[in-house]
Amino acid sequence: MIRRQRFDSRLPLRRVGIQLITLSALLLCATQVAAQAIPARGRFALFTTLSERRQGGGPSSDFTELISMITFHSDPNPGDLFEFSVDARIATYPSSERDERVSLYEAYVGLHTRNQSWSLRLGQMWLHELGGLGSVGGLFAEYRKPGQTSWGRWRFGLFAGLELARYDLEYLQDIEKGGVFVALDGAHGRQHTLGYVLVRNHGLTERAVVSFSNFIPVGRAFTLYQGLEYDSEGPAGLGDPELTYFFANLRFRVSPAVELQGTYHRGRSLDARTITEDVIDGRPVNPETLVGLLFESARLRLMVRPGRNISVWASYGADRNTRDDPTATRFNLGFSARRIFGSGADISISANSTDRGEDSFDSMWGSFGYAISQRVYVSLDYRDTLSIYHVTRGDGGIVEIRPDSEFYSLSSNINLNRTFSLLLTMEHLKHSDFDERRLLTGLIINF
Repeated sequence: MIRRQRFDSRLPLRRVGIQLITLSALLLCATQVAAQAIPARGRFALFTTLSERRQGGGPSSDFTELISMITFHSDPNPGDLFEFSVDARIATYPSSERDERVSLYEAYVGLHTRNQSWSLRLGQMWLHELGGLGSVGGLFAEYRKPGQTSWGRWRFGLFAGLELARYDLEYLQDIEKGGVFVALDGAHGRQHTLGYVLVRNHGLTERAVVSFSNFIPVGRAFTLYQGLEYDSEGPAGLGDPELTYFFANLRFRVSPAVELQGTYHRGRSLDARTITEDVIDGRPVNPETLVGLLFESARLRLMVRPGRNISVWASYGADRNTRDDPTATRFNLGFSARRIFGSGADISISANSTDRGEDSFDSMWGSFGYAISQRVYVSLDYRDTLSIYHVTRGDGGIVEIRPDSEFYSLSSNINLNRTFSLLLTMEHLKHSDFDERRLLTGLIINF
């Protein structure tokens, strides 16, 4: 049994390997000069994937992927005036004609006062206070109100700029982005944020979003996180204002041995960019696209720790992927034990039952790990249900849920020292119509 869900993506991919190399060289030169006066730290990682897949009794096909990641940022000290940050990734595919994919999250320089009451940044940034809407290339200014109130310290942010193309190093033409936010930071990580983001596409409003996040810890017994996005205007003036996203996660520690967790997730997936571009180009807009894809899920989990290193949990949840889909129910039962009998052995087992009517199925996951030493850890994993993403040209890709499958994984994590770490994983996937073997390697360098 295979369940498929198709995703739509119309943004073209371009070959930008040379651009990334050039940009990385410039950024590294700049940050090395800055690092002479500003303490800094960073990480470089290189991951490779080699796979061989055989479809039924037919011929086999090979796939190779190389992913490089670099993060390099200033290590702030009291009294510093300058800051910088670089966070970039590139994926290449030597065995196929797929274009390189580049993700540039941060590449900015900043200036702030010695007491950090005022800050100014220029470049590509990710503003975490705004969640998925926080990516912008331009200017960002922040003011921190001096002193503390009984609730915490106030911050005010303002930004404006452009939007970077997905998997590219080019900014999208005639798309402008700006917004403001206010945040209240309290003790023990408590934070409340209210923001507004406006995205303009060729003079039309693509999105006008009010965002809110709320994290409340109460001692060690209670934590609550909430996040929401509300579109105050439909794309290009079409559609009605509506709640686009809401997520809540509540944890309550009844006692040192008993914990309750509840989550609720509701959202509307709407392709605002395509709708706006259709209006700009004079194409008719299908009313169904203004409704969007509605998803909703809720879960309640009970976890009991009868021993210091033993956990047992049970959860019950319900979800639906579209407005018209019937609600599916999920039941999960799991067990985990660490450092069994004082050794370096760990074990985890999780069993799931999903009721989707005719598409109902059961699944299981198990993992056994062992710490050979303080620097080497190996694990063996097994599960009998797979979710596989297939990339296709032009229309994004397809997700397949395969209950009648087998997956084996043997992995190791080797920490040579504080600078170098190695990862090695061997995987074997089996299904009725294909057999795949994969080798994943990783090298991480901290500097």
